[in-house]
Amino acid sequence: MHLSFAVIGPKLLVDDICEVLEEFPHIEATKLIYDSEKHVRDLFQETMEVFDVYFFSGDVPFLITQDLIPTHACSVFIPFDGAELYKVILQIYRHYHFFPIISFDGVPVKNLHEAFDEIEAPNANWYYKNMDGFQNSEELYEHHMALWQEGKAQVVATSIHSVYQRLKANHLPVFFIKSTKQLIRDTIDKALWMAKEQKKQLAQVTVLQFKIEPAVDGKQGREKEKGTFERFQKKITEFSKRLFASTTSADPGEYTLYTTRGIVEKVTKDFKSFPILKNGSGELGTINLGIGMGETVERALYNANRAVDFAIRNSGNSAYLIDDQMKVLGPLGTRNTLDYSLIDEQRGDFVSTSMRKLFSWLQLIQKNEVTTREISVGMNTGERNAARMVQKMKEKGIAEAIGSESMSQRGRPRPIYRIDLQRLAQEVKVRNNS
Repeated sequence: MHLSFAVIGPKLLVDDICEVLEEFPHIEATKLIYDSEKHVRDLFQETMEVFDVYFFSGDVPFLITQDLIPTHACSVFIPFDGAELYKVILQIYRHYHFFPIISFDGVPVKNLHEAFDEIEAPNANWYYKNMDGFQNSEELYEHHMALWQEGKAQVVATSIHSVYQRLKANHLPVFFIKSTKQLIRDTIDKALWMAKEQKKQLAQVTVLQFKIEPAVDGKQGREKEKGTFERFQKKITEFSKRLFASTTSADPGEYTLYTTRGIVEKVTKDFKSFPILKNGSGELGTINLGIGMGETVERALYNANRAVDFAIRNSGNSAYLIDDQMKVLGPLGTRNTLDYSLIDEQRGDFVSTSMRKLFSWLQLIQKNEVTTREISVGMNTGERNAARMVQKMKEKGIAEAIGSESMSQRGRPRPIYRIDLQRLAQEVKVRNNS
């Protein structure tokens, strides 16, 4: 499998990575080099090419640019594993033949304690700069410079190349903490595995099942129904061209599209954009979509048919998805998209499936005090079913009544229940693992 890698980092590190990448003949590497971490976003925006893997020299440029990584690409950075710390400690000792006071950054403090204990130098003196949420290399440079000027630190060991360059230019004794070639090699292996899994997933069979329900009115019903089918068919045909999909239609008003997951994700912007549904006019009727994925065409088709049934139960034009792990997402393209599993339903445990859906909905609305009416509307289910779920939770000590709705509400005030989200999460997990 031929793969394209974008290698992002300062020149020194990018050259090291590309030297190791030469051991992998099926990888084509492109160097994206920056002088300072603050320029890495500009570097990305100037690069029009899309790569299979974005390979970062460290976690700082990785974290800064995650929102710029294309959806269908993998990104990975070389992690800290400890070997680079021992390497820089050895370099310092070889240079001075003793341990000066060192100002470190980019190294977990726990590893610093362990490293000096293991080399039997527990009395070595050093400073440590916490890098959590690192954004500003200028601040880090000034931190090391101040310690040196005040005579508190005699040597700097930094993991940020731009800081290393500035300190070196100012003639400070500074050492650069960089990854070993073996760690680079191990990270490349990890990136290859991720890329292969990604390509496998993007090539997964995906079926889109459309069902159209025309709005029929009296004498002109048949003629209007025919016109509705034709208009919707035209829209679906145009949509199928964007998906490079083959299309079949067993009955009027039902259309099946066969394509791959990667194409659907790209066209729908990761299942968030479905203009074909928004264009459906309520006056003509409704158009619903079920998306199914699976290891085989048969399984993907089965999941698509189940998904479209979920969509039909939802009011108006909507789309639902069931993936190869029997996870349901929907309604797609809305703020109320829920995410829950059907695995327990496959085992005959319908209560657990409802509980998982309820837990997903409560997380979405960030609320744990609700009425059965709110559950009914939010989960698109009957109020009796919502009441049964609440009763089950009360029996397990997950829900308790804490009051009633205000009398300003129409009809009889409904009880308000407080849901223990932690216990509900445990219930869902226990049932899922059983």
